[in-house]
Amino acid sequence: MLQRMITACGQTLVWGEAGGALDQMADAFSSYEQMLGSGGQSFKFGFGGNGAQQYEEFSSAGKEGFNKWIACMNPPMEVFIKSFRAFLEAVYARPARELGYGNWGIKEVQSGLETARFLKMLFPSAKFVFLVRHPLACLTSIKRREWLDRPGDPHALEFYAEHWTRLAGDFHHADFGQLIKYEELVSSTPVQERLGDYLGCVELSNNFKSLNRADWASHNQASLNFLEKRRLLRIAGDQMKNYGYD
Repeated sequence: MLQRMITACGQTLVWGEAGGALDQMADAFSSYEQMLGSGGQSFKFGFGGNGAQQYEEFSSAGKEGFNKWIACMNPPMEVFIKSFRAFLEAVYARPARELGYGNWGIKEVQSGLETARFLKMLFPSAKFVFLVRHPLACLTSIKRREWLDRPGDPHALEFYAEHWTRLAGDFHHADFGQLIKYEELVSSTPVQERLGDYLGCVELSNNFKSLNRADWASHNQASLNFLEKRRLLRIAGDQMKNYGYD
């Protein structure tokens, strides 16, 4: 819904989900950062490889650089920053311009705050919206669609409940962007207007009136049973309190 609302403003094309590719890109960048980092510094995937120092020593030695220890040598960090930025611009910005949109964005349901920080590092002026919805509504929707990509999995509820808890916890501590509760977005014109002001989309509130859909069509009207609700509460209960969810 929010993806269509923003795109309907006419200035920004919000692309759909990348299936976890953004998280993988953030991890790849972290790996390069680790290899370039100091050997005594701990990174996400281990200790640094001194690759930046090895690059400096190699380049200073000229053609004799092969005599240096270069096991983890990589190009300077600014090369990776420019390259990752160029890749995303080629994949998203260029096709968006070809379709008549001056700006672009991505809607993702898998990525947390770490990936958002990675994207903010690449694009410091980018706008971020962290959207959170009551987990009971989220899990009910997922159940009605046969647990999406985990059909028949007896632990599907736990998987998605833990996913919601991780993202909701991340977003609760975000020190940039806009944190929006779905329930307020669909019921409050001031919230819609505030979000529109942040995104530079003054038509956002008007778009909501015509584009709002509480759910996409489903022939399955199943709800979470008592035990499923208890399992959800056991996992997500603390984060639910942070958002005022009963």
